[in-house]
Amino acid sequence: MREIHEHNAAEYLRESGRVPAGARVEVHELSGGVSNVVLEAAIEGSPPFVLKQCRERLRVQLDWRARLDRMWFETDALALLATVLPAGETPRVLFLDEPNYLFAMTRAPAEAVVWKADLLAGRFDPAIAERLGEDLGAIHAECAGHPALAGRFADVSLFDELRVDPYYRTIARVHPQIAAAVDGVITTMNQAQRTLVLGDYSPKNILVHSAGLVLLDFECAHAGDATFDCGFFLSHLMLKTVRAGLQLGEMAKARALLDLAHRFVTAYHERLGSQARTLAPRRCEALHALLCMLARVDGKSPVDYLSEAARSFVRSFTLAAILDPPTSWDDLRARLTRTLEKEA
Repeated sequence: MREIHEHNAAEYLRESGRVPAGARVEVHELSGGVSNVVLEAAIEGSPPFVLKQCRERLRVQLDWRARLDRMWFETDALALLATVLPAGETPRVLFLDEPNYLFAMTRAPAEAVVWKADLLAGRFDPAIAERLGEDLGAIHAECAGHPALAGRFADVSLFDELRVDPYYRTIARVHPQIAAAVDGVITTMNQAQRTLVLGDYSPKNILVHSAGLVLLDFECAHAGDATFDCGFFLSHLMLKTVRAGLQLGEMAKARALLDLAHRFVTAYHERLGSQARTLAPRRCEALHALLCMLARVDGKSPVDYLSEAARSFVRSFTLAAILDPPTSWDDLRARLTRTLEKEA
């Protein structure tokens, strides 16, 4: 595989015939990539686009590797999502380079900002949370039983490499007292009704701009259990809630973040409608949220914005709740609010 980076991408584009003769090319690396190299390329006379190439070793402190063909799970997901979501909410694939595990896609509007940055800066828009709930509900509802699930997405081994083992099995090894509970969640996931599960539906993969949203990063996509996506998303808002309430001492912001999470869940279940009972049991969503929270403290990819005191709080709160599991998101939200208020 020819590794492409900021300094040789222009040469690669010229040699592969993507650049007209004499046209100027500018390339720079985009931030935020953990498992891939992501570059913006601007060819004179054409709109800028994005090049994305897999790397085997993920850029985290612990040794964490994943196979390179995960790139094609993402491009297949983009093709399927284009039939479900409004135009422009996901990038459009421009070309594939299979031998080099690379593809090009359209770029989000230049004004777009990462939603994670807005949340950490205390900018909360309930309409965004509701839209994200509607979108995820549409994906899970429309893709349940879809013929595409019998193809590449039926292989869940990549999801195991990128989520189940580095998140769930890792925290079970670190905290043996919850190993049985973790095993139970994994078993339930394997037996759940299948739909398209994104596996990385989080604020860092959501771009916000004046005309709407752009969703990114689908290499964990597979035919799986919808409750993982919901719990994974909720865990990110809950971790930021802990940061606001405990680390920054701003309980008003903590409550606002939990309100965003509640609006997301409500919109998600409303979009699922009658499918919610079978696709997204509320107890399972809450358990996934707890496991994902703990995994972002003691798993292979810890979040970078929590203090040691906040990490300790997350650890103690999640361990207690996993052993005495909440019955729903509402129950979990109430518990986190009470515990934070007591600590803060």
